[in-house]
Amino acid sequence: MQKLFYPESIMVVGVSNTPINLGKNIVENLERFHFKGPIYLVGKQGGNLNGREIYTRIEEIDASPDMVVFLIPALYIPEALELCGQKHIHYAVIESGGFSEFANEKKRLESNILAIARKQHIRLVGPNCISIINLENGLVLPFVPLDQKRIKSGSISFVAQSGGIVNYSVRLSSCENIGFTKLVSIGNKLDLNENDYLEFLLSDPETKTIGLYLESVSNGRRLMDLARSTKKPVIVLKSNTNTASNQIARFHTAALAGNDEVTSSALSQGGIHRVFTLQELMNAFKIFNLPLIKGANLAIISRSGGSAVMAADAVQRHGFRIIPSSTAWLQDYPIF
Repeated sequence: MQKLFYPESIMVVGVSNTPINLGKNIVENLERFHFKGPIYLVGKQGGNLNGREIYTRIEEIDASPDMVVFLIPALYIPEALELCGQKHIHYAVIESGGFSEFANEKKRLESNILAIARKQHIRLVGPNCISIINLENGLVLPFVPLDQKRIKSGSISFVAQSGGIVNYSVRLSSCENIGFTKLVSIGNKLDLNENDYLEFLLSDPETKTIGLYLESVSNGRRLMDLARSTKKPVIVLKSNTNTASNQIARFHTAALAGNDEVTSSALSQGGIHRVFTLQELMNAFKIFNLPLIKGANLAIISRSGGSAVMAADAVQRHGFRIIPSSTAWLQDYPIF
């Protein structure tokens, strides 16, 4: 998985210099975030983009990049993947949609793609995703334009079964002063799933806290075992908990719902912190990035009496103690 997050070279397939081309956004994100390795562009119209040649065929590139990113119609992925396998490319990101999230009959196409990947020793991200962001090395692969000023670097990694949730979390985190190191949109999880990314992030020295947004769980036992094996906080926002949300999720990432009570119990047994909204997730990120409390004694500083009363109730409810206070120290702070 190291080369997946730290590739030295990248090929982007599905690029043109037309204003509405989404593949162009991937290349410009890489440039904007200063990815330092070679970037090879492939698009059937050819031409150039920002001084980079756009090759018309994968075979024209005289190199074996570490990673290929596809943003082409789903039907053409198998042939393109075969060609990349012949170049000994071992990681492929499929950002294209139009797979089993669209129609059940597309499962045959997915099976074909997975068979080719197995034969060619290629690991797959996606399909139907905006893929990977690694702020450490400028690996920024979403097809939506991102602004360096709107993403703060930090020690949190976030894996989500939704590109929109990743994009929204980036925007929300900039308002909450939260910093990320790595973000992954995993899409339909045809090959690599949340546990594969979690296992890598548990060993990643840049990652101190891990968040997961999941609509389905690929292997609950493995998820629990991984979470129990680490001291890093693991926070899960698990959606798709009822019949109505299941209908939406099936057309989003082809995810099927499970028993939510069982899910909550399993997450708890794994030492995983479950949240139910994005705001709760952001709050958890902030809490786990604070210094650890080393004792049970707390003091309350509040902007209002009512807030102080509710805080005191929470202190009692969670087994802490409010230390006796004195007004003497206020003399040093005239603002009060």
